[in-house]
Amino acid sequence: MSSSIHSTHYADSPDLALAALRHPSLEQALSAACAQLAVREAFLAALRDPAIGPQPRLLLAISGADVHAQRRLAALVAELLPDEVELDLIELADDNLSRAVRERCEPFYNA
Repeated sequence: MSSSIHSTHYADSPDLALAALRHPSLEQALSAACAQLAVREAFLAALRDPAIGPQPRLLLAISGADVHAQRRLAALVAELLPDEVELDLIELADDNLSRAVRERCEPFYNA
């Protein structure tokens, strides 16, 4: 099984459970990529969505990146992560999940 990164849509649901996640070596590698790809801010979080299943998902939430930059960032993350790890990439928007990420997590990257 290979590592993968998904662009996933989460329901805008009050049932979502979100926790800040810190991973200094991954954050350092991603910060360099974020700077090159004109990402404005980036957060790591763990998210449990009962609609998807009981296992928490790793979440990379970013703002300011166009679709091309998101794809390049996704490819880089897939190279950095161990094979068994999956990470969901989301663009922060004006929804409950994005607000929760901004309220509960500190950005590891902020341009």
